[in-house]
Amino acid sequence: MSISIDNNSYIFLPLYRSVFFRFCKFETKSKNKQDIIITNALNIKNRKERITYIYDATCDYIDDYYNHSDICGFKNLKCYANRSNGIDNNYGCCRFCYYKTNHGCPSKNLACKLFNCSEVCKRRRVLTYKDLRMLRLLSLRQRHVVKSDYFSLREDVLKDLYCYTMTFATIRVVFRLIRNYFKSKKRT
Repeated sequence: MSISIDNNSYIFLPLYRSVFFRFCKFETKSKNKQDIIITNALNIKNRKERITYIYDATCDYIDDYYNHSDICGFKNLKCYANRSNGIDNNYGCCRFCYYKTNHGCPSKNLACKLFNCSEVCKRRRVLTYKDLRMLRLLSLRQRHVVKSDYFSLREDVLKDLYCYTMTFATIRVVFRLIRNYFKSKKRT
């Protein structure tokens, strides 16, 4: 059985993930990149592989949307906000991130990619969580983890997404935030 995905079928995405559609093949005639990502994700029947695909494809979509450009406007190692406020912090507003380097962020983190300070929002149109329809394929718990899992490596975020309980995922996120805060304080 084959089901066609179009703009009107996004309200059915949670239903399409259910066991009732396990043996269905999803198709789309749309050229929209998000529609293609959603269709490909629905055709992945293994839960972990589908979550990984959605996460990676969303990160790639965000990078392509911004054309891999420097939306923070770095000059002399300072972003818009740091230059306008006279802050000496280099490479971004995430002062407590343990993973940042002098060449930017090596992590593939969806929460960090979607964070934009007020200076960036004033200067250009930015993506929000509502703009990313493919995140509707994740459960409410998983969407909450994606929105709140700042300053983490891709592998840690994916482990949090694989968890079945919100309590365990939240404990992991809070522990990592506290650990990264103290590690970054030691470095400075």
